[in-house]
Amino acid sequence: LPAQLPRVEVVVDLDEGDKECDCCQSPLHKMGESSSETLEFVPAHIKVIKTIRPKYTCRHCEREGIESVVKTAKMPAAPIPKSIATPSLLSQIIMCKYQFGLPLYRQETLFADIGIELSRQTMSSWMLRSAELLSPLYQRLKEILLSQAVIHDDETPLNVINADKATSYMWLYCCGDDKPGKGTNIVLFDYHNSR
Repeated sequence: LPAQLPRVEVVVDLDEGDKECDCCQSPLHKMGESSSETLEFVPAHIKVIKTIRPKYTCRHCEREGIESVVKTAKMPAAPIPKSIATPSLLSQIIMCKYQFGLPLYRQETLFADIGIELSRQTMSSWMLRSAELLSPLYQRLKEILLSQAVIHDDETPLNVINADKATSYMWLYCCGDDKPGKGTNIVLFDYHNSR
């Protein structure tokens, strides 16, 4: 198993009464140990982050009958303002959909199984907003890709529900060395509802 994974040691020892010789009842001494490793899966850790912003006002002005200004710290920046989505939640939803092909309706079911009501419509809206936020990064990667000496591409027809045309297209563009970590490796997807 990979050395970088965290280890938890569980010692399974003999009971004290069993630490004596079956033949002469003399105490046994430890002469070594045997070990084995198993792999445990810990399900996703989900938590609610409650952001508390204290409000401040001037007691002196209140006593003098002067209207006091209430001061509160600004809300921390969020990818989607007034949303419950954190960057890590958005990343998880996007990764599950595009890297692992897990549709939003199935993610909706997974969240419901752990007591979280998160509709596929909400997740879809978040994904569209995330795409807008990531557009500058996509455009920069596209510029770098187009400056490469060799670009590979692939066209895949897609059947899309509720589309004007029955067939849409996904193009994949990539560049780089076939050895990871060598050169500039970029992979971009480009969806269009027609050629």
